[in-house]
Amino acid sequence: MKFHSLGRRLILALVVATAGAPLPAGAEEPASRVSAAENFRWYCIQCHGPKGDGKGVNNTEKLPVNPRNLTDGKDMAQFSDEDMVRTITHGGGASDLSPIMPPWGNVFTKREIRDLVALIRKMCNCRFDPKAKEAFLKQQGR
Repeated sequence: MKFHSLGRRLILALVVATAGAPLPAGAEEPASRVSAAENFRWYCIQCHGPKGDGKGVNNTEKLPVNPRNLTDGKDMAQFSDEDMVRTITHGGGASDLSPIMPPWGNVFTKREIRDLVALIRKMCNCRFDPKAKEAFLKQQGR
């Protein structure tokens, strides 16, 4: 009986000690527990709006930059999936976009970020167009 109790305590201690540890290289991430739609509703609609059209409650005249309209396929085609992953993970400033957009890399798992990118692709009904990105960069003087 004492061994049983000691064994349980050791297992519990091991679970608690490794709970926040990063996954080893090559290890598979656990399945997302929260859907992209739910994450979008919880974290993104305040700025991007419930429809993703950039008309969230935080979009006021006081913002120096309006939140991006994620439903505008022509505009969103300039961003590759990697661009969107970088922006969601590290914030708008990491992609030379609005520095007001915060980084979400410590909130979402990599899988949840990929799922958000897939959701945004559905919202804009678009795919990455390298010519659109080239035109955008030219317009920005880059």
